[in-house]
Amino acid sequence: MHTVVNNDSIRTLDNWLVFFKDADTFSSLPGNRAYRPIITLMNAIDYNIAGKLDSNYYHYHIFLWFLVLIVLVFLLSKHIYKTSLTKNKFVGLTALFATAWFAFHAANAETINYICARSDSFSTLCIVASLILYINTTTRKWHLYLITMVIGIWTKQTGVMFFPILVSYVILFEEHEVLSPSKKNILTKLLKILKKTAPAGIIASSLFILNQYYLTPESTDSTNYFVTRFEYFSTQWYIITHYLSNFILPINLSADPDFTIIKPWYSFKTLFGLSIIIGMLFTMVKTALKKELRPISFGIAWFFIALLPTTLNPLFQIANDHRMFFPFIGLFIAVPYGLLKIIEKQKTIEKEKKQNIYIISIIALILLGHGYGTIQRNKVWNSIESIWLDVVVKSPKNGRGQMNYGLTQMQKGNYDIALNYFNKAYSLSPNYYVLHINLAILHAAKKDYSKAEEYFNSAIKLSTSSPSADYYYAKFLFDQKKYLKAEKHVKIALQKSPNHTLSKNLLNNISKNLTKIQEEISSLKNQTKNTKDPIKLLDLSLKYYQIKEYKLVITTCEKILQIDPKNAFAYNNICSAYNQLQKWKLGAEACQKAIKLSPNYSLAKNNLKWATSNLKKTNKE
Repeated sequence: MHTVVNNDSIRTLDNWLVFFKDADTFSSLPGNRAYRPIITLMNAIDYNIAGKLDSNYYHYHIFLWFLVLIVLVFLLSKHIYKTSLTKNKFVGLTALFATAWFAFHAANAETINYICARSDSFSTLCIVASLILYINTTTRKWHLYLITMVIGIWTKQTGVMFFPILVSYVILFEEHEVLSPSKKNILTKLLKILKKTAPAGIIASSLFILNQYYLTPESTDSTNYFVTRFEYFSTQWYIITHYLSNFILPINLSADPDFTIIKPWYSFKTLFGLSIIIGMLFTMVKTALKKELRPISFGIAWFFIALLPTTLNPLFQIANDHRMFFPFIGLFIAVPYGLLKIIEKQKTIEKEKKQNIYIISIIALILLGHGYGTIQRNKVWNSIESIWLDVVVKSPKNGRGQMNYGLTQMQKGNYDIALNYFNKAYSLSPNYYVLHINLAILHAAKKDYSKAEEYFNSAIKLSTSSPSADYYYAKFLFDQKKYLKAEKHVKIALQKSPNHTLSKNLLNNISKNLTKIQEEISSLKNQTKNTKDPIKLLDLSLKYYQIKEYKLVITTCEKILQIDPKNAFAYNNICSAYNQLQKWKLGAEACQKAIKLSPNYSLAKNNLKWATSNLKKTNKE
């Protein structure tokens, strides 16, 4: 919503260079702004090709690059396998299996379906492409791999992880002498590694510092300061086991998981996760020492390197399905190769045809199973309602999930069901400002305007940087024809986020209506100059009320009473105007006169209640 739907910056490509200068163009929400100019550019390209907001064009574009990535994964895995196994004729088939497994894996469904997660898929593509360009001697000579690395970093800052991945590759496959027990010429060996990787290291580090400390806006709120770094880090030990279980059998996928910080750090879950991590790191070190096992070591290293950014920096979401996309490339390299070595060791590939049939059957079963799983996840991602229903079922403790499913019911007019889910969300996330906005909208739809006002005001208090609360309150006021107050709040929304498309459109509509009212006032003033028509004067008083000219409301209605002393409507309008001016006693007197003239006048009774209740409060004070 904030990077595409409500982002006015992507509506034209005329200002595309600004994407690389100003991170404010990335999102309409100040707290979510990141320096990702390539993503902003892609969103703008898709919007402008379609000529409107059409998600199909975004999906075509994302899927096109996914197909390119699939080809690159095959080229990379085949090269790495051949580096360690030069004589095995099944290397190509193993690489093909690794690639097909990656292509069909159900865990990738969120990353490819979720438009905003294109940053994960495309930055991963850039990292894989960079490594392939480095491996090729011609493109390495011209340092072309640095271009794709920079594009990857500008897509998502996790692109800087190409540097440690490159170091791992150089150590394992080019300068592996550094791994030998002999410590002779160790400094020379390290200098050779440094010489090969220094260009990538210097540029990646420089871009990271520039992006993080100079190009990321101060309003960006991506780090969770409500937890300690160690609490978050230790919880990630268990989260890694969750990711690994989804690699093996992806049945616990959710668009919005409900994991929370695990305390104490030495709980069974975290220690279990830590033991798995230690076991994997031990395997990584042991396999690094043998040439024929180094693809396993490299794949495990890739997995942990790719997880570092979301493991060390506390984020508001403890886990996310699309965070698996980049790390899993390493596992798709390591696991199929490990299986090949196990089969080779058992000498079953060439000697036992029967066992070969079993192997082919297992591979087919894995690929068919993941293909089926991906189709099922695509069905979940087919609509907003199905996505959030899946979240409610799988992540029942997620307040945002409960709210968003309730929102789908509110859009269908099922207000009571929606309120039930909103209340569940409130019990889980009472200070979530978006929930307060939706509660306000729901109560407005149910004609409970005072409750709606209450929730809009609490949403505004809870959200100091987002334009959403002020925008939706302004829209509510606009629908009630309170144009001046609506204008005030929509302008606050635009101060918070100048690129907020919905606020711009609403301000335009408000301006048109205010202009229309002013024109109507001028017309009514001309019509009442030489006439004593109380109806025209009453209309004029209502127009004055709409633009908050309460004193003019009173003087206009006094003119009506000179013409028609028994006009209850005039007294009621005087009452409303005095109430707005907080002159409660005068307001009450006017309403009493209106009710005396028209005993069943419900609006006058409500205005009298408003005046007398506030008069009592004033007297008590």
